[in-house]
This record gives sequence, structure tokens and C-alpha cells, in this order.
Amino acid sequence: MLVNEKMKNNYLVAVTSDDVLKLKVKNVNFLFPIKDLSVGFLQEYTVKDIKTPNSYLLVNRLLDKEALAILEEILKEDLRNIAGICFNDLGVINVVKRLAPALQLIYLESHNTTNYVSINYYLEYVDSVFISTDITEEEINKILAKAHKPLVLPYFLLAQIMYSRRSLLTNYQSVLNLPNKNQEVLKDSISQEEFLAIENKYGTVFYQNKYLDYRKINHPNILFRYINPLTLTLEELEKVLNNQELDIPVTTGFLDIKTYYNLKEVERL
Repeated sequence: MLVNEKMKNNYLVAVTSDDVLKLKVKNVNFLFPIKDLSVGFLQEYTVKDIKTPNSYLLVNRLLDKEALAILEEILKEDLRNIAGICFNDLGVINVVKRLAPALQLIYLESHNTTNYVSINYYLEYVDSVFISTDITEEEINKILAKAHKPLVLPYFLLAQIMYSRRSLLTNYQSVLNLPNKNQEVLKDSISQEEFLAIENKYGTVFYQNKYLDYRKINHPNILFRYINPLTLTLEELEKVLNNQELDIPVTTGFLDIKTYYNLKEVERL
């Protein structure tokens, strides 16, 4: 079913600092990285910290038995300001449906959602799905046209390259006798590409250190336009929301570049 007029141009903005909550833009929903259940963020929150109605919880670390127990306790709290939960561990589905079935479920995983067949399968169990950042604009539009429910579009964000449970940043700093920090920009000596690494006790996340800009994509079957303003100032974030130019490096990623090819047939000798 397509979204109605009131749902158009809605934004889902990750709360990467308290400054993000100062936004004065309409149609913004906030996504809060949850303490002990999220990775890749420097700022984390508890449910008690969330005072803004229609907010979303981000649970994006790989969950073990202990983490699921933490989630169960969180879902027993006062959730009056919580509209839904964004997650990438499928174990979250059963826990939420058992303890907080009114919450909206959004599968926020960028590498398993590259075609409408897979996405429609996930949509049998969840309310929406995050579209992959690994595919072209043509493929994104095809997915949006064929998806059974409105989807979340990666709109403006640092693309997550990898997530490891290991303390990779700590190990790197230890080997090179560098100051211990939970955030570091690293450069690949071969490609010269820069990556932003963020670590907490649950692992290390690597982001491409250049913002993906998908703001040209528009379709009626978009539930949210997702923004992760990890290193943006409030002024820069407001420019993103107002579709203005920014004085920072951006990229369109794979929008115009296919990530798969047909192999040419080789004549046998």
C-alpha cells in the first residue's frame, strides 16, 4: 500500500548528539541509539532519556542471550514516546511481538535488502525495511514500485562498511602506540579511501568517510528518508533537510554503478 499525503517527506534522523534534538524542521522522527544495544555511535540513550513523541529505538548490535534479556527489560518500560524499533538482528522480531506488539518494526540492514523479492519476504514479518546502499538508482526505484509496504530510503548518511564484535580500533591503536580513542579516521594505503571507525565495548563499526547523498530519489512508497548525521553540525543537518548544498565531500555511491556483472563466456580450447 502506498503512503498517504501526510506521510510524504517524513525523515528518520539518528540522534548522534543532543544538538540533533534542536531541529526545527517539520516531519522529523528521531532514532535513538540505545545504550548496551547499539554500535557505531558515540552518543547512546535510555528509554527514560527519550522525551520526544513518536521516536524510534535503534538496536543494531548482534544480540546474544544477555542482550536479548536487556531488550526484554527495556520493552517492559514506559514506551509512551516510542513509535517503533529499528533493528538488524532478526531475533528482535519475536521479542517485540511478544512484549510490545504495538511497536512498529523496521528491519535496518543494508546488505540483505538488494531486491524486491527478499524485501517482500521480510515485509511478511515487519512493517518496513531499509533499502540497501549497494544498488543502483534504477534498482531502488524498481524495489519501491514492487514493495508491498512503504520502505525506508537511505537518504543522507555515512555508509556502514562493516561491523565486527572485535575491538579493532583498540588493537590498532595499541600496536601503533597511539592514544586510545573510540573514534578514528583511517586511510587505506592502496585505495586512499578514508574510513571512520567507531568502537564501543560491543564492537567496531567502519563507515565510508564520505556522505552518501540520495536526495534526488523520490517515490510515493517511501515511509522514511533516513539520515545519519554522525559528523555533521546542526547547521549542516538543517541544510540536508532543506535540500541545500553542503561544503563537505559527498558521493552518490552505487546509484550509477552496478555492483554485479555477467561473466563473458570463454570458448573452451
